[in-house]
Amino acid sequence: MKKPHISIESFHKLNRTISLSHNLYLDLNNRPLNEMNQLYIPTLFCYLHEDISDILEELKSLGLCDEWIKQSKQN
Repeated sequence: MKKPHISIESFHKLNRTISLSHNLYLDLNNRPLNEMNQLYIPTLFCYLHEDISDILEELKSLGLCDEWIKQSKQN
């Protein structure tokens, strides 16, 4: 039986999400909050949300979340 794999796009999105969230953490941890943060932080969270949502949809379409979805519907 062939083991399911995520697409190369999802693999890149996972790596981008890891890098972006780490850099965001470092930036927020080392700089005071100012008006500039208010301009870019919402956009960065939008990118994170889109990437994670896309990956989750792909995992669902591969059937890799079936057990968790079934459990959540039973509760």
